[in-house]
Amino acid sequence: MQQRHRVSLNAIRVFAIVARTGSLTAAGVELGVTSGAVSHQLKKLEDELGVNFFRRGNNTVSLTDVGQRFYQEVAPAIGLIERSADALYRDENEISVHATTSLALRWLIPSLDRFRALCPQVRVRVETSSARGFSVVADSDVSIRHFRMWEAADGWEFLARDLRRPVISPSLLAKDTDHHKETLPDLPALQCCVGNWDWKLWCEAFDIPSATLKLAHAFDTDDAALHACVAGLGMLLAPTILTGRETKSGALVALPAYEPVETGTYRYQRRSESRAVRQFCRWMDSEMKSLE
Repeated sequence: MQQRHRVSLNAIRVFAIVARTGSLTAAGVELGVTSGAVSHQLKKLEDELGVNFFRRGNNTVSLTDVGQRFYQEVAPAIGLIERSADALYRDENEISVHATTSLALRWLIPSLDRFRALCPQVRVRVETSSARGFSVVADSDVSIRHFRMWEAADGWEFLARDLRRPVISPSLLAKDTDHHKETLPDLPALQCCVGNWDWKLWCEAFDIPSATLKLAHAFDTDDAALHACVAGLGMLLAPTILTGRETKSGALVALPAYEPVETGTYRYQRRSESRAVRQFCRWMDSEMKSLE
């Protein structure tokens, strides 16, 4: 049987860092060794595999085609190993929470002072991503995301209903003196969901033809759309749990004569059963119940 090559995993890690930084010196600083030691590891790896991973210039390196292909294949594995090792050494009182950007900015982060008062020893690291590109981060202890009414949510625990209602700036509402349902088509509607599925669902609930809406500006997050709404650019169909600050201050008011409509749910998934994670999830449940 042909003997398999025994390649040093440390050498592959050195290769990945050089490929990422594009510099022997920068890689040496990150690894805590000299650039000469880095170069020696690379040369040994190339000799063992019989390939050239880099083109070498004056104090610079660039990947060859073979090097680029190898880097694309090994970088995810190196990253996974490093994240797994970091998780083992991480303080058990630190938790990572992954949430959509708008939910993190408008509900989670402003509420964290209350969690800190309850569990002062626990440190929370918040990671965010857009709702459209949301994927579960492999090393996050808790992930929170939104599900539309018709989306399957197997394996996700219920956190809160997504209740939405049209909100508007008082200055824009003042221009409409009657405040009747018949005036709805006269108000510009802001968009923040692909295909305006939220407005369509809301219109169905009130038997309003969605085609009568006067669609205006479009935004890629609820947070950006809410800023536009406060600026008086139009009315927005906004989740009630994201608008507490503006409605409390009077920067936004609910459009009269319309009740909130449930358009989905917020749910979470945890990948750790540590005491800190259990405390955090219990706190989230309590916080959401206080908003009902």
